[in-house]
Amino acid sequence: MSKRKSRDDLVAQLERLAFYRPNDGIRLALEGEADVRRLRLEGVSEFKRQGNGTVELKFFDRIKALELLLALQQEDGAPSGGVIEFLRRMGGEEL
Repeated sequence: MSKRKSRDDLVAQLERLAFYRPNDGIRLALEGEADVRRLRLEGVSEFKRQGNGTVELKFFDRIKALELLLALQQEDGAPSGGVIEFLRRMGGEEL
């Protein structure tokens, strides 16, 4: 695998973590019997179900993923316009 390809893969994974929607993780916690093969759980870092029925669900740190993305972007010499793109994606609207 080339160095550039592995960096692209890293950026893609960080983007998935930064912009992950927790809907399916929450669905799994609430339903319990959900088909996990059909759920998007890449943002879930921990899932625990206790014997008494309580559920503990933890997600990866989105802010950390964004910080790493910004650092990678700055290493490439890209302008901080990535922050504008981040706001667009978080707001779900076109600016």
